[in-house]
Amino acid sequence: MDTDLSPPETLIQRTGSSTAADYNTVGQHFLEIFVKYGGIKPTDRVLDVGCGCGRMALPLTRYLTTGSYEGFDISGDAIEWCQKNIAARFPNFKFQLTDVYNSEYNPRGKRKAEDYRFPYPDRSFDFTFVTSVFTHMLPHDLGRYTWEIARTLKPRGRAVITFFILNEESERLTKMQPGQFSFQHPYADGQIRVEKRSNPEGAVGYPEATVRRVLEQSGLTLLEPIYFGQWYGRNGTITFQDLTVSERKSTFELQRLAHRIFSWSRSRFFYSSRKANHQERH
Repeated sequence: MDTDLSPPETLIQRTGSSTAADYNTVGQHFLEIFVKYGGIKPTDRVLDVGCGCGRMALPLTRYLTTGSYEGFDISGDAIEWCQKNIAARFPNFKFQLTDVYNSEYNPRGKRKAEDYRFPYPDRSFDFTFVTSVFTHMLPHDLGRYTWEIARTLKPRGRAVITFFILNEESERLTKMQPGQFSFQHPYADGQIRVEKRSNPEGAVGYPEATVRRVLEQSGLTLLEPIYFGQWYGRNGTITFQDLTVSERKSTFELQRLAHRIFSWSRSRFFYSSRKANHQERH
């Protein structure tokens, strides 16, 4: 990788890397994961959700031959750097700024993540990846983003997504050997656990059953196994966070799923309206 393309230290540190060398090493490692576990191809049209300052994009500049890359992020200076230093050299790479609110990374954002529609047409991409984004996202936002991932993937397209996944093993190991994260605080009516109540989007843990359900309801079929990470002291891992690989359902399956969800939402609204009207009359 061209080290002269490494971003400034202030941007590198936001990715969790401390040096340019670490930044480049992590990016290259994830490219290997995308190839080995995600099945990315040099001809793929790729989407990077939460691209930051291009840590994953840079190694892809050498891998995507006839393919292309789109990335978006809520960090204005990171997108500006990517546009000036990556997109200017590689015309098949494009970066967009999106002004979505996040209490941790974009507290002045004007748009809600739960209402955000990705700026791409249906069935645009062969491969999508989301690294260290859903670890900072609350449930209503997560559901919207996974649905948008499915919408913009081609049928049988794949998505590689990282989470902090909570299950019996993570609970047991964090009690045995406390580490960087423990997720002791229930949040959002107990749907998730967060590291700090004062800053819930700083680090978010999702129960494994919830991750499986959200992916399925969004039109993404989880390809087993889940690759659990080392964040809670697990050995023999491939990443720090937990990693999932999913495949977008066929168009027919997605339409049937959307119809089922719409019917459920409509009946739920009808029930809620009747209940509210009943309460008003009494």
